[in-house]
Amino acid sequence: MYLTPVYLLSLGLCFATRHHGYGYGHSPLTWSASNGAVLPAAPLTASNFSILAPPATDLWHPDDLPGSDNFTAPYITTSVQVGKFKSLKATVNVPWRTQFDQGGLLVIMPLSAAESAAGVKTRWVKGGIEYFGEAPALGVVGTDRFSDWSLAPMPAPPQSQTAATFEAVKNDTTLFIYVVVDGQQQALREVRWAFVGVDEEAELEVGVYAAKPTYDEGSDAGIEVTFSDLVVETC
Repeated sequence: MYLTPVYLLSLGLCFATRHHGYGYGHSPLTWSASNGAVLPAAPLTASNFSILAPPATDLWHPDDLPGSDNFTAPYITTSVQVGKFKSLKATVNVPWRTQFDQGGLLVIMPLSAAESAAGVKTRWVKGGIEYFGEAPALGVVGTDRFSDWSLAPMPAPPQSQTAATFEAVKNDTTLFIYVVVDGQQQALREVRWAFVGVDEEAELEVGVYAAKPTYDEGSDAGIEVTFSDLVVETC
């Protein structure tokens, strides 16, 4: 099943491609769902959609031990040529309850020939809201050989906030992750290795994900993360 979302708005040399609506003279992006995610019904009648993540799902690769590469979180992505990708943006609403509940943007990089030959499986970056220490935070993970992790405070009192807007922007071989507050980008992470050695014509996967690494006490309920204003900008 495929989602045929989008209308394209001319932005100079590039086009902003939105999740809802239809194409005007341009081919719409094709979206696919993985790891149990379900695509919204098409045609879409609203600007938001959700992903339900069951417990014990995550995107996380801490070490080389057998079974440590956890890529089980449900996600929805579209493929874009590396050389044409400009940015990915969405507002994320996470109804957090339990340690590590999370959802946000996901960028899966294609592998270079050297990485494939070396047996590397995936390289990716995620950025969104993650519940940690009894409060939500702005979390970013970059995974090259292993995953690293950073947290930043929510842009408003965290106990009352479940939503934030995130943007991933490509600049040459670097990927920047921002939180957008009152229309202004605030930098969360600069990932300088993101596109080093990657063929500009290779296919990049960009989209959104949800994950729930920890079970709720006495329950196997999942977490439903809502996304709105999803925009993929290409040129």
